[in-house]
Amino acid sequence: MGLFDEWVQKGHDFLHDVMKELNIEDEHRAFRVTKAVLHALRDRLDPREGKDFVAQLPMVLKAVWCDGWDPTRGPDKSIKRKREFIQKVMNDPGLVRGMDIPEEEAERIVRGVLNVLKKHVTWGEVEDAIRQLPEEIRELWE
Repeated sequence: MGLFDEWVQKGHDFLHDVMKELNIEDEHRAFRVTKAVLHALRDRLDPREGKDFVAQLPMVLKAVWCDGWDPTRGPDKSIKRKREFIQKVMNDPGLVRGMDIPEEEAERIVRGVLNVLKKHVTWGEVEDAIRQLPEEIRELWE
């Protein structure tokens, strides 16, 4: 297996963890919810911290993190509450198209992807990211 194939496989492994965590069978859906959560987290973190956080993810997810990212902008501090963070995830253009996610499911989905991230990123980096978030958003990591 070549290096590129290995990167792709690690991305699939991550998505399969998301599928298991969320109890869904559609890898494409797992990808879309993962992308939406990654983008919401990326936009809320300081770009330097985001760079350190994403460095531990599979290469495919690093590309997802960087897609549309402007690291010269600071963190979006207008997102202060858990509900605002969840709404940012649910309003992601890639997630909205073709997916009907009931509001009551949204928090479970966000928590599920964050749980998988905790398994793939060292606890030190997770803690660094959590420390940058308002207390209400931190609750999603529990």
